[in-house]
Amino acid sequence: MRRWTELLRPLVPVPVRVRVAAARRALRDLRSGARRRMATGSEHSRAEARGWPAYVSVTQPLGQSAHLESKRHNLALAILELQDTRVGPEELFSFWHLVGQPTKRRGFVPGRNLVRERLEVSIGGGLCQLSGLTYLLALRGGLRVTERHAHSVDIYTEQTRFAPLGADATVAYGYKDLRFRNTLPFPIALRFELGADTLTGSVCAPVPLEPCDVEFSIEEEPDGRRVTTWLRRPNATKPDCLGVSRYRKPEQAA
Repeated sequence: MRRWTELLRPLVPVPVRVRVAAARRALRDLRSGARRRMATGSEHSRAEARGWPAYVSVTQPLGQSAHLESKRHNLALAILELQDTRVGPEELFSFWHLVGQPTKRRGFVPGRNLVRERLEVSIGGGLCQLSGLTYLLALRGGLRVTERHAHSVDIYTEQTRFAPLGADATVAYGYKDLRFRNTLPFPIALRFELGADTLTGSVCAPVPLEPCDVEFSIEEEPDGRRVTTWLRRPNATKPDCLGVSRYRKPEQAA
């Protein structure tokens, strides 16, 4: 069945495939109970979180490309949906549940995306930096990441890289999400600041939060790189291994 699905995939218009995939995921979330646990980003909860101080902050350069202004535009729209979202104890954060589908009708514009190992221009391009930064913030905040997808190819060089290799989290509406669960005994909130050439993200809380240390150990392989993610919690005697990501070599570096 999967083989026939792959053969028929090019014949089905992209918007239809996306809507079907999103509907299937929504149904799974309802059946599993995940939907009930998702943070909603209501105005009441945002108002509560706006006064909380930041205890974990990460700043990244936006990088330079011909699509920089489109990227900034898309990031600004997505940040409006995520800003000061309160995630209570045991609540689930879902990137796409909060941001929603990036469409032209909602104001998103074409930008650069890595799609099936190739750089393409598509609506909402550039949002992967926001999801990747959120992933890194979740790790440093000691939250439990329940869904994260690494890029299949590392398109950057050490000069163009804006985040450590292994700190990425690609998202594709309907198919790939970034999710984490708040395992802390108090609520947290995410806050972002978009500068002219930087993006800053913070984890805020009503009580002090001690950051975790995150390390990415890289091993060279014949066809790419193997990255192991290590998390050292405050006062822990040794780090925890969170998993391994593999990146193939690009045909041509960005």
